[in-house]
Amino acid sequence: MDLAPNAQAHRGLLTQAVEGEYVAPAAVDQYFAQEPNLIATFDFDYDTITDFQIKQRWAALLAVPPALICSSLCCYPCYLDQQVHWEARSQHVCLTVDGIRYVKERRKSLCGFSCSDKGKESKTVPYDKITDCDVQEPAGMACCCCIPNVLSKVHIDTASSGQPKEGGGVKHELELNGLVNPMAFKHSVWGMKRRIAPPGASVPMSQTGLNPPAQAEMTQTLLTEIRDELRTLNEHLKQSQK
Repeated sequence: MDLAPNAQAHRGLLTQAVEGEYVAPAAVDQYFAQEPNLIATFDFDYDTITDFQIKQRWAALLAVPPALICSSLCCYPCYLDQQVHWEARSQHVCLTVDGIRYVKERRKSLCGFSCSDKGKESKTVPYDKITDCDVQEPAGMACCCCIPNVLSKVHIDTASSGQPKEGGGVKHELELNGLVNPMAFKHSVWGMKRRIAPPGASVPMSQTGLNPPAQAEMTQTLLTEIRDELRTLNEHLKQSQK
């Protein structure tokens, strides 16, 4: 199938990005299997996330005995472990042709009764709005210096985020904790973002003169081919790991 010259250039940029050492790994999570514009899914390390957060919550309770006593009156400690599992295992993330898509499924909360369920939440961050995507590797200790930090953090920022928030810290457009392959996610995001930049560009996208809807210029045929190429690469990875 013949592609227009500019389409071939876009495809070349993305192929170069996905054929490097940060090829999106084959994912176990099948939540987005039916997503029509799926590029790649990235797994959360649910076991590590839940183990760390359960230890952290129990340490926080035991460090303040009055809080433990008061929460016991509401049976909070009885459901603490389950609450962590419900919350952590409800989250999923993938890259689509439109941007980063993050979803938290409908899930139980508090004591697990249906009346206290939390509704589904979803968010898409377009590639052309992203100003920063970086990884914070785990280091040091958490909660009274008794629990090792084991979760990596991926911070995604846009022009409207990155500002200090009340109580300390920085407000991020999206924060992903505990991804199995955070560096692969980071490089894949930048690879998808670079596909709409002119070859050889060395300045931020906001300075290249491209209009925000530049992604719309890519034809549907090209997007389909990009998706198929990534899926083929993932299949090759699966076979090579056997």
